[in-house]
Amino acid sequence: MSSRTILQPSPTAVGEATTVPSPTGVGLALWGWVRLLTGTAAQIYLVMLAALAAIALVPSLFGWHSTIIETGSMEPHIAPGDVVALSTLPAEQPVPIGGVVQFTSPAQAQPDGAERLILHRIVTANDDETYTTAGDANADVDSTPLVREQITGQARILVPFIGLPALWLGTGQHLPLGAWAVATVAALLATLAVFVPHRRHDASSEDAHDDGTPQDDTSHDDTQELPVLARRGALAVTGTVVLAGLVAAPVPSSTAAFSARTSTRASWAVAAAPQPLTLGRAGPYGVLAASSAIDHTPGGHDSTVRASVGTHPGTNIVGLHHSGARPNVTGAVEAGTPAAAAAMADARALERALSARPATTSRPTTLAGPITPGVYTSTTGAFSIPTTLTLDARGDPSAVFIFRAATLTAATNSQIHLVGAARAANVYWVVTGNITFGANTTSRGTFIAGGAIAANLNSGGPTQRLVLEGRLISLGTAYPGGVIELNRPTITLPTA
Repeated sequence: MSSRTILQPSPTAVGEATTVPSPTGVGLALWGWVRLLTGTAAQIYLVMLAALAAIALVPSLFGWHSTIIETGSMEPHIAPGDVVALSTLPAEQPVPIGGVVQFTSPAQAQPDGAERLILHRIVTANDDETYTTAGDANADVDSTPLVREQITGQARILVPFIGLPALWLGTGQHLPLGAWAVATVAALLATLAVFVPHRRHDASSEDAHDDGTPQDDTSHDDTQELPVLARRGALAVTGTVVLAGLVAAPVPSSTAAFSARTSTRASWAVAAAPQPLTLGRAGPYGVLAASSAIDHTPGGHDSTVRASVGTHPGTNIVGLHHSGARPNVTGAVEAGTPAAAAAMADARALERALSARPATTSRPTTLAGPITPGVYTSTTGAFSIPTTLTLDARGDPSAVFIFRAATLTAATNSQIHLVGAARAANVYWVVTGNITFGANTTSRGTFIAGGAIAANLNSGGPTQRLVLEGRLISLGTAYPGGVIELNRPTITLPTA
């Protein structure tokens, strides 16, 4: 006889709920995470917005004032829409050379004929008690010098981005302003929805009392609603104030005006990180010419070059020798060699770096001293070194002097004196045309010419010679270029 076993459902399974999560439960969990992350991001955004607004506006309680930057000539350090907090400049405090200041530019100095506030950096102090300013992104300095009385504040605190809404409003950029307003309102609503608790409805609260009479929970509901309404109201008011304050805050704007030569991000990079001034492989050369290095030695009075001499691509070196019966060069003589080619390449790189430095001051043709460190250009295109010229580094041995012009002439018997720890290694003369030294001159620095260099060619006696602590370099980029003609010079490399 066969038997059958009938499987019956377990009694414990009857009426019990399954432990497998339902699709609805998974969806609710994911939605909860989305709400949490969205609310957290919105809250972080609102807190940052409120903090930046407070940093921008609170300094006014302590006598400072703020300004919104309109344009970009101070980039990459200060961008349009940034807010800068400024303090007043006390009378006893010196003008901060190298510091960023706000100043009033008179109407006659502006192309539109309207007076305006400008935020730029002071780059140098002039001898007439004026100051030269420039934007960090500008290749040129400002055309009009600044006097102390024009300064309305010194930059102290930079708050990025926070002035953009007001800038958009003032310049009629309604699309970004509207997008920002919508995003900020959405962040406020998301924060209210996620982090402000709602009143919970407890089913037991709606039950009857033990005696069967309905429970009266009116007072309980009112009590629960008050903190919820208070928190929602506080957030709403705070958000509205921040939103309205950022758009309509009474913060004046300052122009960080572009110059005519500011056009690309490349020029901003140059302003932020100037090319280093290095001679590289041209360092050992006292005379370096593109075409010819010629020494005229009448009367048996030899030249003295305590350095190397080279030409490239030319191969003509006359009267300069490092060997033989009358050597007058202590270093190598490189005529059209690979070493001279490498030195010339580095000399051209140095000339480009010197030409890229923003000018700090324009000076008349005749250079009158003492002159402090800076980058100087000529108002006429020419520079003339008078009988005596003093360069004063004011105690800074790293101070750099750069003079740029179309032509340069050193007067007969002229002398350059270095004081205040100034060093000849940090003095540069960059000329697109020719350089001429008169008889019996004493000069210092690296002289770079696009044209020719002539030194003491008309002098007669053996003592009327060029005495140079520095270098002579002719790049041959202008006609007649590349030729250096000498008459019994004494050339010594500057101390590094």
